Amino acid sequence: MRTLSIAVAAAMLLAASSSLGIAQVERPADKPSEEIGTGIIGDGIVVPGERIGPLRLGMTPAQMIRLMPLGYRREAFDKEDVIVYEWRREGVWVSLDGATRQVRLISVFGTGAYKTDKGVVLLQTESKMEATYGRSYRRYEYPDDKLTLIRYVALGLQLGIVNYPSQRAIHGRIFTMGIFTPGKEPPLAKSPTK
Repeated sequence: MRTLSIAVAAAMLLAASSSLGIAQVERPADKPSEEIGTGIIGDGIVVPGERIGPLRLGMTPAQMIRLMPLGYRREAFDKEDVIVYEWRREGVWVSLDGATRQVRLISVFGTGAYKTDKGVVLLQTESKMEATYGRSYRRYEYPDDKLTLIRYVALGLQLGIVNYPSQRAIHGRIFTMGIFTPGKEPPLAKSPTK
C-alpha cells in the first residue's frame, strides 16, 4: 500500500509540475533516475529561511551546481520568468528569478529523509505541520493540481500538501518542503482557486 501511495504522490507531483507551464528543457539529465525523490543531500535538514542540507539561500546557481550530483535539468518558465534547476533523484528544485538569476525558492520533494529543524518530515500530515508551526500561514488551493500550498511567510517556509480526498493514504500529507527569504514571499507560479 505504501509503495502504491508513493507512486501516486510522485505521479501527482510530476503532473502538477507540468501544469505550471514548463516551457523548455535546456539541459536534460545525464542519466535517467531510477527513483524520483528518494535521495537526500547533505544532512537533509530543512531550516526555514536559511538552508536545505548544504544549499543555502544567497548562494549562486553555480555554487549550488558544484555541490550537487551530476544529472540536473534546467527548465525555463517563460511566461512566469522563472528558471528551475531539478535534481530528480535527490528530490531537489531550485527556482530562480529569470531576470535577476537570484534564488527565489529551494525545495525538496518525494520520499527522501528530508526533515525540518523541528522534525516535520515529508509525507507527514498537515495536522503535524500545524502542531509544529501553528496556523499563521497563507493557504493557496490548486484543486486541478490536487495541491494545497502553505506558506509561513515570516519563517520563509513553504509546504505542499496533497489535496486528493479519494486517495486517503496520501490526502493531507506533505509532499514538498521549500525555503525562501523570510518576509519576502516569492510570486506564485499560477493563480490559486478562490
